[in-house]
Amino acid sequence: MEATARLRGAFTRAREIKDAKTLLRLALAYGGLGMSLRETCTWAEAGEIVSLSGPSLLDRLCKAAPWLGDIVAALIAEQAKVPAGRWAGYRLRALDGTSLCEPGADRTTWRLHVGYDLATGQVDQLELTDGRGAENLQRLTYRPGDVVLGDRCYARPRDLRPVLDAGADFIVRTGWNSLRMLQPDGKPFDLFAALATQTGQEDEVQVRVHEGTQVTPSEPLLLRLVIRRKDPEQAKAEQKRLLKEAKKRGKQPDPRSLEAAKYILLLTSLPATVFPPADILAIYRFRWQIELAFKRFKSLAGLDLLPAKNPELARAWIYARLIVAIIAEQIAGQVPDSSPCGPETTSRKSIALAAHEDSPGHDLRRHTRTTPLAGHLQPLQPNPSSPL
Repeated sequence: MEATARLRGAFTRAREIKDAKTLLRLALAYGGLGMSLRETCTWAEAGEIVSLSGPSLLDRLCKAAPWLGDIVAALIAEQAKVPAGRWAGYRLRALDGTSLCEPGADRTTWRLHVGYDLATGQVDQLELTDGRGAENLQRLTYRPGDVVLGDRCYARPRDLRPVLDAGADFIVRTGWNSLRMLQPDGKPFDLFAALATQTGQEDEVQVRVHEGTQVTPSEPLLLRLVIRRKDPEQAKAEQKRLLKEAKKRGKQPDPRSLEAAKYILLLTSLPATVFPPADILAIYRFRWQIELAFKRFKSLAGLDLLPAKNPELARAWIYARLIVAIIAEQIAGQVPDSSPCGPETTSRKSIALAAHEDSPGHDLRRHTRTTPLAGHLQPLQPNPSSPL
């Protein structure tokens, strides 16, 4: 700890703060416990830890921000050593971003990009950017056997091929106008004609994604478009939302958007011989677990209570709070299944996984801590009789 603090310029010489451990305690008191700078100084002096002024503490915490980020990365790397649950040789990961705002801001100030291992129920990669940091698949690093799950904003042609080049696969949701899709032979693809000919609730077609590059790759990007017809209640709710947004902007909604609202469209590179459409749809539902993780980080760990406007101080605060949140997540994952007071006498009920994000009546409040999927991931066989 001492060496890394000096290397990153967080701790250069011992004045009021005598060592790196004391600096970390101050950072965790300020960011992790939600104290103000003045309260942190008062707490430190009352506990005979260190005596320093608010401006001095501010300066030290600003310089410590990169070092605190390294500690967050080290915690994530340590928990990533736990073998991930796999099935059919694949590892499920969700990718999403969440916004953080400084006091008085009316728009995103910071964006936290998070990779989430769905088997262990823990963050496996993290990147903090300012509000201009776009969400894209390249925020994660991939290994062969990874399957990344992403929402609509990740369906971008330039980001799909690098995932495949790393030996990984993806399942990303897409809209009717998110990508330019072609037939496998390069001819135009009529999405709405394909939707009109769908007879069952689930179907798939092979498409070629136009990557929009001047130099055409040697191999076209051939993917599967998995289609699921929504229940009438789900479709009606989505159409109502689109009409409401259009009315708010004083415009008429695009009829194609209203028609596409009746379907769920997933683009995937996973092989059809192992993963039929029902499995692709079932796997994508697990992506909602990362939304529950964000809910815990914000509602329980208070990650959305950013008090600082100074950019470096804000970084220090965010990283300090993440250190506490990640350690708390690790401790929560180690809670024994039964009471230490004695054997369990009542029958246990399994905890249902999060409902699909489009299901009516979906209520986040009924979930507290997400259930890791390690016990739910079973090896899939080609064309299994039931979905995951």
